[in-house]
Amino acid sequence: MSARFTQRNKMKKHKKREPVYTAATADKHVLYEMSVQNAEADMEFIQKTFQSKRGRKPRSLREDFCGTAKLCATWAANSEEATAVGIDLDESTLTWGRTHNLGTIGSAASRVELLNKNVLDPIVQKSDVAVAFNFSYCIFKERETLLNYFKQVREGLSDDGAFLLDIHGGTECHESLEEVKDFEGYEYVWDQEPYDAIQGTAKRFIHFRFPDGTEISRAFEYDWRLWSLPELRDLMLEAGFTSAQCYWEGDDGDGEGNGIFTETNEAENEISWIAYLVGWV
Repeated sequence: MSARFTQRNKMKKHKKREPVYTAATADKHVLYEMSVQNAEADMEFIQKTFQSKRGRKPRSLREDFCGTAKLCATWAANSEEATAVGIDLDESTLTWGRTHNLGTIGSAASRVELLNKNVLDPIVQKSDVAVAFNFSYCIFKERETLLNYFKQVREGLSDDGAFLLDIHGGTECHESLEEVKDFEGYEYVWDQEPYDAIQGTAKRFIHFRFPDGTEISRAFEYDWRLWSLPELRDLMLEAGFTSAQCYWEGDDGDGEGNGIFTETNEAENEISWIAYLVGWV
């Protein structure tokens, strides 16, 4: 099982759905959220990890590269004290999120602010936790740029705050491959182009295929530098975080299709793996 299909949905159990999708009728954002995201599992990990280290629940969230702001909406709806700020460059995707995610959580939406801006720019709001999930930070290919980003995040955190990244790795990440996973009414396709060993970069695509033979080709496209976990940890420390801890996904789940992540200082490389990296202020 590859990193793409264990990416926090951890082979989550999807509710039975009856609709018949086609390329003409399907919404790529809906399919992405069903195929890739599990905001509830992310939120649970953030809260559990933060409270175990800080002795309190985090209230404020900053979601960088937030896209449709699914995590922001889930976070705010979970508690009347919770607030969230989502940042993304794509205004059309933010607009979609305001309608389909914030629009479904009632008054909790008033505690979410979505900003159409660059995550490299400072913001006034201070947050208990900041996240950059779905490997989104990999768009930064230069070390200096990624370091500057980490510094901006560090400045935007509270005095006991935390910064969380997800990361995937393993020997399979450098291969050219196409993987298909069946969902109710469609297929999710993860497509990898060959890895550039000199530049450390690779392109990835998400396609959606439907029973009638139609397809949304390259619904999502990524041009990433594949940063290693040690590189990211070193950059966090250089950016001013006092520590950077790895949480590695174990073999056993929680019975609900979600992976269990445990803090560790060493792990054997695998064909494909997922981990969280947490930088502490």
